[in-house]
Parts: sequence; structure tokens; C-alpha cells
Amino acid sequence: MPNPSIKLSEEAPLSFCESDVRRFFRLLQQGDSKAVIELRALAYGGRENNTYAGFFDTEDSFVDAAKQATQLSGGVYVTINVCNPQLLCRAANRAKPYAKLTTSDRDILRRRYLPIDLDPERPAGTASSDEQHQAAIVKGDVVQDFIAEKGWLSPIVVDSGNGCHLFMPFEQANDDDAKLLAMNILKGLSNKFSDTEVKVDTSVFNAARIMRLPGTMNRKGDHLPKYPHRLCRILKIPETLQPTAEDPLQPEEVA
Repeated sequence: MPNPSIKLSEEAPLSFCESDVRRFFRLLQQGDSKAVIELRALAYGGRENNTYAGFFDTEDSFVDAAKQATQLSGGVYVTINVCNPQLLCRAANRAKPYAKLTTSDRDILRRRYLPIDLDPERPAGTASSDEQHQAAIVKGDVVQDFIAEKGWLSPIVVDSGNGCHLFMPFEQANDDDAKLLAMNILKGLSNKFSDTEVKVDTSVFNAARIMRLPGTMNRKGDHLPKYPHRLCRILKIPETLQPTAEDPLQPEEVA
């Protein structure tokens, strides 16, 4: 039976930005037409135990599945790192409900981005107010300035609908050294920038981390005028996303 705590209200905004979905798919593939990306929607159709998921290397199929997912789910996500192409066998360029197998850390061939999730402090399962939402966007600007000061490559900037996501270029092997580096960077950023209003999420260091898909709706809790559902959207794409060996990405510089 559908979970009554998940309400896809007719009054809530139902929106889909195809251009952002397409742009983000291309940013994930980075010109590699064989790169495989997992699409995953949680509580699909209002059923808590229903994960709608599939694996994609073709843009049009990905867009079609994302559009279907956002109509029937409050949370549509994607893997942001390079998946083992054999995962395509699980559901090739299509998504299916009640998916049993999703991407694990060992299924990632190489890291491509380090996500920095700036989330407003608020009760779990609720959308942010406009003030909370804006505080996270402003905090994102502050963190971007810090990244620029350190000489790191500029991140992709995304309005998650509740907060701000920064996808920092992070070309690393999927190994323990990269995991430790990611953990240390996020911990350092949290120590420096987390406060009573907005926190840096230190839990998003793992290689198979899924992040909200730009162009789809962020629906947490019921849609209320003070706590509205919003579209996740791309705010900024930097000119360069390819790190070099000379990039000064060192965790001790964060603390």
C-alpha cells in the first residue's frame, strides 16, 4: 500500500527542466558516450519501499526516465562518478520500479566529482523556507570564494531546491587514498564553514554517492507556502572541469 506520509499533492508545483537534465547528463559523461550513469528515484509512486532505477549511456533515454521519475517521486538522483559499464545489463537505458540492485562503491571505476552539500539546518523530512534556502545559496558563494583562493578548479553550482550543491572536479582513482582525501576535504570545509544555519555534509565522501538530479523537483514533506517544493537547477558551469597533476588539491589546506 502507498505510504500515507508521502504526499504528492496536486497543489504542489509539478515541473521538469529538460535542458538542465540534458546538460547534467553531458557533464557526467564528459564526452564519453559509453559512460554509464545510474538514475534512481526514491519512494516511487508514493511507496516507501519502491526504488525506481536504471542505467543509462544514451541521453534521450535518460531524459525520458527522469521525466517519468520526477512525476512520481519526490527525490530523483544520479551517480556522479564513472560506473562499471557492465551495470548497464541490469536495466539498459530504461528504469524499472522495485529495483533490487543499485550502484555500490565497488562498482565505481573512477571518481570524477567531489560533492559539497550545503544544507540548511531544519527538521528532517521538511522543505526549507525561503530564508533557509537563501542562506545555503549564500554559503555556497562563500565556499566558492574559498575554493578559488586555494587555486582549485571551480565547481558546478546547483540549487538543490532546499540548499546548494557544489560539484568540484575531483579526478581520482576509486581507492582508499581518494576516499581519505575526500573525507578530509569535507571535514575541513565543515570545520570552517558549518554554522547554526547551514552545514557542510561530511557524509557524501563515498564513490557511489548519489546526488539530486538538476531539472527535477525536490519534494520533502508536504508543499506549504512557507516551505515550498522547488526545482533543482543548475546555476553555474565552469569553463574547465579537467584537473591536472599540478592542481593544489591538498586536504591540509582546508583546515
